[in-house]
Amino acid sequence: MAIVDEKRLKGNYGAAVVTARLSGECLVRPVAADTDVGVDLYCETVVEGEPFLHFWIQVKAGDQCKESADGGQASCRFREDHLAYWLRQPVPVFAALVPCEWPARSEPDIYIIDITDQSLSGLRSSTLSSDYHWRAGDRETVRSFLRNVVPSTTARLQVSKGVIAPLPALRPDYVHTSPRVPVMRFKEDIQRQLRTTASLAVMMARREPELSAEDKAFRRRLASIAELFDDADDQHWEVFMACALSRHKDGDYEAAVTLYDRARKCIEADSKVRDQPAWKDVIIWIRRLEAGAHASLPLASVVD
Repeated sequence: MAIVDEKRLKGNYGAAVVTARLSGECLVRPVAADTDVGVDLYCETVVEGEPFLHFWIQVKAGDQCKESADGGQASCRFREDHLAYWLRQPVPVFAALVPCEWPARSEPDIYIIDITDQSLSGLRSSTLSSDYHWRAGDRETVRSFLRNVVPSTTARLQVSKGVIAPLPALRPDYVHTSPRVPVMRFKEDIQRQLRTTASLAVMMARREPELSAEDKAFRRRLASIAELFDDADDQHWEVFMACALSRHKDGDYEAAVTLYDRARKCIEADSKVRDQPAWKDVIIWIRRLEAGAHASLPLASVVD
């Protein structure tokens, strides 16, 4: 028979306390036994009776949680690989610290660390201090966390993907508000998102008919955004390809030929991909489009 030590009992107690505190305000789903990879609770806020935003909680209980002398804050040390894992997740991750005497004689306070937000700002240590304090018996602090903190951190998390997002709302207001994010820390991600979204959108839309002046203006605007990256030190074939397709569609055949050539040469110069069968097919495709533009054939008439 397996031995249940005090550490396991403390962990079980801590998870139960946090679950009980949250369950009256949102949906809580404990992680199945033997599948814990650094998350204890899957949670989902409830707004106007409807499930809304997801977030995860890792619970820490017992002596590993260090409570400040005045009881206003607590801290805990985390493994660096766990911190990196949590930042990769698609939803915000929080740590719930439950420092208490053992065996527990009264309902303990809970201290919340916004792991996602602290990680986005750049961690200087693997020991993190709490951002929020849920005092025993105080439901309003939990409600405020669910109402304000979870949406804000959900929006902030998107900057790691290069997106500055508005606060999510079940029924969005007319005026959108975005929480402050460390823009310069994620400038490469933001630039990458701008470049890839604009370039790939033009490429994916090449087969769609442009039925209105608005459609054409949209496609040209995307191409103009992609074009901003054509003089970057780290050049990308999709930038030139998007610009080439847009020019080809507008009947600017000479410019299209030049841009197709630059797109093809980007791939041919990349030793990591140029010999792969899939990329060889891309080069053949670009040559076909280039020949069509050279012959002044409309894009729609070129075999794609």
